[in-house]
This record gives sequence, structure tokens and C-alpha cells, in this order.
Amino acid sequence: MSPLDAAICARIAYETAGGAIAARFGYSYAPVASRDHFAWIGRKRDLTVVAFRGSIFAGREARGSISNLSTDLIRWGGEGRVHEGYYQGLWQLLGAVQRELRGRAGELVLTGHSMGAALATLAATLLEADRVHAFASPRLGNRAFAESYPRAIRGTRYVNRCDVLARMPIYGEVQGSNPPFRERYCHIGRPVRLPGLGHSMSAYIEGLRLHRRGLRSHPSTEQGE
Repeated sequence: MSPLDAAICARIAYETAGGAIAARFGYSYAPVASRDHFAWIGRKRDLTVVAFRGSIFAGREARGSISNLSTDLIRWGGEGRVHEGYYQGLWQLLGAVQRELRGRAGELVLTGHSMGAALATLAATLLEADRVHAFASPRLGNRAFAESYPRAIRGTRYVNRCDVLARMPIYGEVQGSNPPFRERYCHIGRPVRLPGLGHSMSAYIEGLRLHRRGLRSHPSTEQGE
């Protein structure tokens, strides 16, 4: 799956007519929804893709954006600590996603934008994914989590120019620590800097198209990444 194809799948996760759009690109479409979060699973020949929706700030679906605010670092069953809100959001979907993936064959690719990219990155460790394309992903866990992330998962994190949200959060309080203390968040995946501008999914698709034409992000825009 190319980065642009993965970005299109990530955008479909936001669309109310996602099934029809997925069909235009040759994918089957199986939606998975919880009260606050959403993903869809598509199959095309020997490829299976799981795309997680990111934050929506209007309407009933805006409830899921609250997950961004729960920035405590918590134990999660693997090495290190992860973002509380993203961990809880993933667990709203994980069981249903696992049921849809039973009996799958071929390559498993996970993708998502913004909060959806964080869910995809964390889910990859539990679903034994082969590949992750993460667009505008926030930081997901502490250093111990980042250093223990499975090397067998090929993860790529795409970052547009001037996307401040893709560099957050910076610190999180370690849940249950006494006395309380904070740890720094770390990113996961090989970074690819895009010449697009902004945080929206459309801006990332444009960034990928510009990148394919040979344009590169100016290095001065990536300070603090």
C-alpha cells in the first residue's frame, strides 16, 4: 500500500458515505463503531487495511475528541506507559476489530489521522500488523514504550509543516506515582516530513502529492519535532 493510498483510507474513516467511497477504490467496507470512536476494515486482494478515525469537533461524534485530553501515562500490558485517552479509546474498538480480522490472510496495514494515527500505532502491537501509516500522529507513550516498540512493524509517521498538534503532548503525569512526577512523551515510527501546510487530512493528502513531485519540507519548520 502506498502512502497516498493509506491517506485516502484514513480520510474515508471521516466520511459518512465511507462504504461507497471505499468501493470506488476497490475495497470492501466493514465499519466498527463504539460510542465515541470509529474504524473501518477493508480488503482488496491479499491486503487488509484498518483505518481509525481521528478527532471530530462538531456533532455527536465530537465526544471522541475528549480522549485527547486524558494525557496521564498509564500501564497498558506491554513495556512502558502510554497515553490514557488513546489506550481507552482503542479498547472501545479492539474486540470488534479483532473479530472482523479472524481468518484474514496477507498483509495487514493500519492507518489513521491525528488521534486515529495514535490508535493505529498502538493497535498494531496487539493485532500483529505488518505496516503502519500514521498521519499527523500525536505522541503516544514514554521512552520505554518507544524503545520497546516492535521492530517487525514498519511504522512511518508523516508530519506536515506547521502542524503543532502533531508535536503534542509533551509531558504526561505518571498515573499512580507517589510523589507525583511527569515523563516526556516520545514519538513512534520513522518520520517523513511533508511540504503540506496544516493538520487537516486534506492538507496531508496534498503534502503527499507535493512530496511525490519532489518538493521537500523546509528543515527550519521542523524544530521541536
